Amino acid sequence: MRHKNTDRRACAWTLAACMALAACQGGSTMREEDFRQLETEKIIPLTSDKDAPTCRIDITVDELNDTGAVAGKINRTIAEAAFGGRPASLPAAMDSFCQAYGERYKRELAKLYRADMKSKVSTAWYDYKYRISTEYKDGPGNGFCYLVHKTRYEGGAREYHEVQCLNFDRQTGELIRLDDVFLPTYPALLQPLLLQELLSAFDCRDTDELHAKGILRLTDIYVPANFELGRDGITFIYNADEIAPFETGTVQLTVDYDQMKPFMKQTK
Repeated sequence: MRHKNTDRRACAWTLAACMALAACQGGSTMREEDFRQLETEKIIPLTSDKDAPTCRIDITVDELNDTGAVAGKINRTIAEAAFGGRPASLPAAMDSFCQAYGERYKRELAKLYRADMKSKVSTAWYDYKYRISTEYKDGPGNGFCYLVHKTRYEGGAREYHEVQCLNFDRQTGELIRLDDVFLPTYPALLQPLLLQELLSAFDCRDTDELHAKGILRLTDIYVPANFELGRDGITFIYNADEIAPFETGTVQLTVDYDQMKPFMKQTK
């Protein structure tokens, strides 16, 4: 355990130095051949009735095509983030997710569906859809970003889309967290920068104008744990309904490394 913590600390210091010095060029590059795509499609009928509604699950994920310990650690972290639980592998995680989601679909909706059929109520909303896809990008130094996109329709008038970003040190397989990059004081110092980016993104002069557009009406600006380490800055990701109305969709705010240098960790 001590060795693991040392690896994470060294990773954070190296990464922070690269970013603070704006030396984000170079480092290892993720190549298409480094990954293989895993795909599955399941169509699960709600009941045994003819023309019964279905739950359709489409999954396409990128798995590191390597048998080494580091790649195994990364793939297991991806599996846990995308599908939950503590699966042994990505294929196992995909299968478990499809089975569990399908069982819940039938358990929660079958009786309601039969009741609506008897009452001649429209049953169109019982057709569920769940899509999961992924992508990867180079990050600073030896880091890379792995994004999980989830889109689901579970009745109602609209789909829900969310993005989750995982940032990895390719050499150790460790997740890079904000605490690895910033000094402990970072939340109070980063929030004003995020607010300025938000005002600019929505062409507002102050928070009153943001509130008029339905933004930050239920919360103050905060630093999300969902972020993407880029070459020139960090993009902070807020999914639908987190800081803005649902119809606004995902809000992404990018802050340049130069602006954050005063509260970033440095090398010894």
